[in-house]
Amino acid sequence: MYGNGMMGGYGGQYGHGNPESSFARLAEESSRGAFQSIEAIVNAVTSVANMLSSTHNAVYSSFRAVIGVVEQLSRLKLQLAQVLFSLSLFKFIQKLWRYLLVLLRLKPANYASVEELAWGEIKQPYGSDLLAGPGPPAVNWPAIMFWLVALGGPYLIYKAISQMVRSFEESRKWATGTGAHYTARALYDFHAANDQELSFMSGELLRVAPKEEQPRVRGWLLASSQEGDRVGLVPINYVKIIGRKSESPPLREPIDNLSRFDMAFRPPS
Repeated sequence: MYGNGMMGGYGGQYGHGNPESSFARLAEESSRGAFQSIEAIVNAVTSVANMLSSTHNAVYSSFRAVIGVVEQLSRLKLQLAQVLFSLSLFKFIQKLWRYLLVLLRLKPANYASVEELAWGEIKQPYGSDLLAGPGPPAVNWPAIMFWLVALGGPYLIYKAISQMVRSFEESRKWATGTGAHYTARALYDFHAANDQELSFMSGELLRVAPKEEQPRVRGWLLASSQEGDRVGLVPINYVKIIGRKSESPPLREPIDNLSRFDMAFRPPS
């Protein structure tokens, strides 16, 4: 029955031929969207990595440029300090020379004051004047953008992968009995011919996937064992649907050995 009638229904969707090749085409077509999503995620990760590398290079180049500007400003500050020191020293020598001329009575007493009025009042520079005062802190936007991309990119990728895993687990809840599924009883023994099929014995209870999870293969149903550890295709005329369950059964609280021992030797009330 499995070799003639069942394979006719099994290959009706994809034409006659080897059932393994038909199932391979079915598996390839059904998983094409998932692999395309994974490929898109890989491309996104590669793009984020390239963007992070470009951002790192840009930030490093900007940092080196800022360091170069600061170094040039430091050199300019030293040059200005040397020039101001030279002017101050020259002015001091000039004042001393004028004072000596007045002291030796070679010039009148108001000679120095007249020269001071001519030159004007020049304030002596202090070291604090040469240094820039504390200003408001500047916001380093390139560093902020870099860390936002470095931390936000992997987080978004993690959320996308978690959503995919959650969707896959939601679609497999029927196999463990926690989601909506059908209950079927095996009418005959069936031995799987390949890894895509599910073996079972006569009278065994199986869980059948809901309609939206069933593959488009004629004559076959997607089912799992009662334990949920084996999933595969079963012949539709080898099983009988006996009920439908939409909710998982309530979980019972486990009773440890100590509680059982206490209950066994507890005197009746």
